[in-house]
Amino acid sequence: MSDQANITAASLSPERWTASSNEALQMFVTDTRGAAKPFQPVFTYPIFGDSESIFGFQDLVIFLCFDSVTFLPFLNVKFSAKLKDEDIEVDPKTKLLEYLPELTIYKDEAKWRDLIEEEQVGYKIPGDKVEGSDFEKNGEKYEIYRIDLNSVKGLELHKRLQILVLLFIEAGSYIDSEDPLWDLYVLYRVSNTELPEIVGFTTAYNYWKYPGFEKFDQGIVQLRKKISQFIVLPTDQGNGLGAEFYLRLYKYWLKDERLIEIVIEDPNESFDDLRDRVDFTRLVEEEVIDLKELNVELASDSKWYSQVKNHEKLEKRQFLRLLEMMLLYKLTKIPNHGLDKKLIRLFIKKRLYEKNKEALATLDEPTRLDKLQTAYHSLEQDYYRILEPVKLLSGPPLKKVKV
Repeated sequence: MSDQANITAASLSPERWTASSNEALQMFVTDTRGAAKPFQPVFTYPIFGDSESIFGFQDLVIFLCFDSVTFLPFLNVKFSAKLKDEDIEVDPKTKLLEYLPELTIYKDEAKWRDLIEEEQVGYKIPGDKVEGSDFEKNGEKYEIYRIDLNSVKGLELHKRLQILVLLFIEAGSYIDSEDPLWDLYVLYRVSNTELPEIVGFTTAYNYWKYPGFEKFDQGIVQLRKKISQFIVLPTDQGNGLGAEFYLRLYKYWLKDERLIEIVIEDPNESFDDLRDRVDFTRLVEEEVIDLKELNVELASDSKWYSQVKNHEKLEKRQFLRLLEMMLLYKLTKIPNHGLDKKLIRLFIKKRLYEKNKEALATLDEPTRLDKLQTAYHSLEQDYYRILEPVKLLSGPPLKKVKV
C-alpha cells in the first residue's frame, strides 16, 4: 500500500488505526522462576494524553516488563502496519522512554535477561530493613526496607519503580528524589533471601512542624508524616499484603518521637477502606480502645479524645471516623451493648454539620435536617460496608486506653 493510500485509509477508517493505550500496554513482572505474571495499567493519560489512545498503528501491542528482583525494565513495541512518522502524533516507544530510566532495554530480550542475571549476582537491597517489619502470609515471608535515595543503586531502583505511580494512581506524579524529606519504602517477598522480590512500595514526606517557641528553643523537632503514594503490584493484590504493609509501617512510625501525626495525601476509595479497616482493627486488638467501655459520652470527652488521638498520631478526621465506626460496630455486633442509637446518630450528625456548616447554614431548618439525615444514612451504610469484612481476634478482655 502506498503512503497516500495509507493516509486515505486512515482518514476514512480512523478506528482501524487507533488503539486504546490502556489495552495496548501489556505489563509483566517476571519472577525468580522465570514465570511472567501479566497485569494491565489503570491509567495511561499521563503518558499518552487524556483520550488514552494512540493513532497511527494497526494491531498495536506495547510490552513493558520488569524483573521482580531488580525491577529492570524491558520495552518492546509491535504492530502489523504503521503510518508515516510525520502522520503519527505520538510514537509509543519514544514517549514511554521519556518516563523510564536510561538502563531500560528496548527490543533485545536476550540482552535484558543477561543484564538481569548480572544484576542478581550477590544482589543486596539498597537500603535498611525496617525494624519489626517481618511477617508471614500464605506461606511466604516478607520484609520492608527503607531505600537509600542518596545511593546510586537506591536512586536507580526508584527510577525503575516510579512509572507505576502514573499508571496506577489517578493524578499521580513523580516525587523529587533529591529532596531529603522524601522516604521510599519497598515491600519485599524474602522467602528466597538471595533473590528478594518486589511486592509494592510507598513514598512518604516528612513535613517539619513548628512546635512552639519553647520547644523550638530546646531543639525539639516535630514532624508530620504524609503517605503520598502507595502501590501493591496487581500480581500480588487480593492477598492482604497492602494491609500488612500499611500496618507495619504505621507501627514503626509510632515509635518515632519526632512524629506527631501520620496522614494520607488524597487517598482513593480502596486505600481509604484499607486504612479504615487496619486502623480500626489495630486500635481494638492492641487494646488502645476498649469497645466494652466506649460510648458517646467517652467519645465526646475532649481530654480522652486528645490523649488517644495524639498518642496514636491520628489526624482529627480519621480518628472521629474511627470512633463513629466503633460505636456502630458495637451497636450491631456486641450483645448488651448499652448504647443509645439516637445519641450515636446525633454524635455523627454533629461532625457532618460542622464539616458542611457553611452550605447548611443557608438552608431553612426542615431542609437542613433532611440533608443531614440523608448524609447520615449514606455514611452509616458506607461504614457498614467498610466494617463487613472486619474480623476481630478473640482473646482476653480488652484493657483501658493506653496513653
